[in-house]
Amino acid sequence: MICHLGAANRDEAVFADAETMNLRRAPNSHVTFGGGHFSCLGASLARTELQVSLELLLDRLPTLELAVPVEKLRAHEGLLVGGLEEVPVRW
Repeated sequence: MICHLGAANRDEAVFADAETMNLRRAPNSHVTFGGGHFSCLGASLARTELQVSLELLLDRLPTLELAVPVEKLRAHEGLLVGGLEEVPVRW
């Protein structure tokens, strides 16, 4: 079985307003990096690096916001890797 990664973290029963990108969402019990013997060895480090980086970025640029409407963001969806093609911002 293969699950589509783009469907992760969009469960309205778990996340309020699940379709909205919210970098400050709390609590954020998201689904990433797999689990069990499929777990990524670098997952813990990657999570910590991302959390620290985003906290510093948002602390230093508190007015940071998207420079385009959410509807204009272009998704990059692959079987194993997804995300956004770009995230234009302004502050």
